[in-house]
Amino acid sequence: IMPESLVDMDGDVKITEQRCPQNPNTSLFKLEKEDHTVANMLRMKLHEDTQVKIAGYRVPHPTQHNVEIRVQTASDATDKPVPTPKEALSEAIRKSLKELEELEVKFTEAAARKGIEYSRE
Repeated sequence: IMPESLVDMDGDVKITEQRCPQNPNTSLFKLEKEDHTVANMLRMKLHEDTQVKIAGYRVPHPTQHNVEIRVQTASDATDKPVPTPKEALSEAIRKSLKELEELEVKFTEAAARKGIEYSRE
C-alpha cells in the first residue's frame, strides 16, 4: 500500500458524480480514498431523509480505497428531483460532520473529567 493511495494529496478529486441518463433523480457518487466507515455513515444519514428513496454503497474492489454511493431521490410531477441526489448527499455530509463535531466535544469533556487533556494537534 502506497501512502498516496490513502492520503489526500493536492489536486485529488475527492467525489465525482455520475448521473443516470434514464433517471434524472439517480446518481452514482464515487468517493476516492474512503472505505466502509464513511460510506456507511453517509448511507445511514441519507436514509434519514424522507426525500431519499434509495441509498446504498459498494466497495468495487477490496484492495482499493474507493467506494461508490448510489442515491435516488423523490421527484415531483415534472420529473424534477426534489432534492437532487447531489443536494441530498451534501446535506448528509453536513449532518455527519455536525454529529462528529458534537462527538468530539463530548469526548473532550469526558476526557477532561478524567484528567486527560485532549488536543486535535
